[in-house]
Amino acid sequence: MRDSETRRSVPVRELAFRAETRFHALALGGALALIAAVLLGTLAYRPF
Repeated sequence: MRDSETRRSVPVRELAFRAETRFHALALGGALALIAAVLLGTLAYRPF
């Protein structure tokens, strides 16, 4: 009975790790997009 629980929990952990990695990638991409939008918006309003 213990083996069946262990076999099932390994893929769940792997899926959770993949979801966490995907979430971090999306958060980083969103932050960079926000920075780029603010920078471009500022430059469009008042260039150097």
